[in-house]
Amino acid sequence: MPDNNNEWFEQHNILSYEEIIRLTAVFVSLGIEKLRITGGEPTVRYKIETLIGALSNIRGIKSIDMTTNGLLLSDKVKELKQAGLDGVNISLDTFRADRFKAIAGVDGLDRVLTSIKAADNVGLKVKINAVVIRGWNDDEVVDFARFARDTGYTVRFIEFMPLDGTGIWTPDLVFSKREMIQRINKNVKELVPLNNNNSEPATLYSFADSEGTLGFIPSMTEPFCNKCDRLRLTSDGRFLTCLFEDPGYDLKQLLRNRKSDDDAIRKYILQCTKKKPEGIVSIIRTNKLRPALNIMHRIGG
Repeated sequence: MPDNNNEWFEQHNILSYEEIIRLTAVFVSLGIEKLRITGGEPTVRYKIETLIGALSNIRGIKSIDMTTNGLLLSDKVKELKQAGLDGVNISLDTFRADRFKAIAGVDGLDRVLTSIKAADNVGLKVKINAVVIRGWNDDEVVDFARFARDTGYTVRFIEFMPLDGTGIWTPDLVFSKREMIQRINKNVKELVPLNNNNSEPATLYSFADSEGTLGFIPSMTEPFCNKCDRLRLTSDGRFLTCLFEDPGYDLKQLLRNRKSDDDAIRKYILQCTKKKPEGIVSIIRTNKLRPALNIMHRIGG
């Protein structure tokens, strides 16, 4: 996360594990089947495996995954797997140590690579998330494609979105899915589309020889808002029906109101979900794109 745009919460301002579990059970009663634990960075939360274990015991949950920067993951993978975690999406934007430090602010490339192997070794399904930024790391797209072929891990390329806390986003920094595919076809091997699950944000491709899988999340050049079925609960109890919704809806206040039973919370969630905005499609159409429309490290990927 950026070093110039952080807001730190007091402990009482974030949801307890008990509150997260209660809200999750309400969401599951409305049809939610898949959970993703994001952040911030979920592995800094004390005994995160305890939360995973409790969530996995909620009837109706089919899978639990986690998005993480990988810096602390290697020491926790065994406990997380045993608790019921199914897979991890590990953020990795570069294979170059100096560039990693410039982007992430810490020396951590080796730790992330170690975490990738450790997660794989305990049987977690591993995906790599790479945000591609023109002039920053677009010259490594081919390296990531070869990494997918060599390791068998799915690498997902994500177009740079105006969700950056640093406020540097401009349209010129967006390196498109089309450009990525052209570069990979030219320098690695031809990509062919796979049968894609419409509920997933990534469009999946394999190489012509079936060695390796790549995913593309073209949020800027090919928005998929009309297919989005994601809902988000932030650490401070805000409910978001869209990445670009700000500030969202306050579930924490409702949760901590002793007069609010689960049925009242359920009704409020449904009311909010019916107001789900059109998303980035409308922002593009009305020429309102600008940096930091929302802050990804506060709302989760």
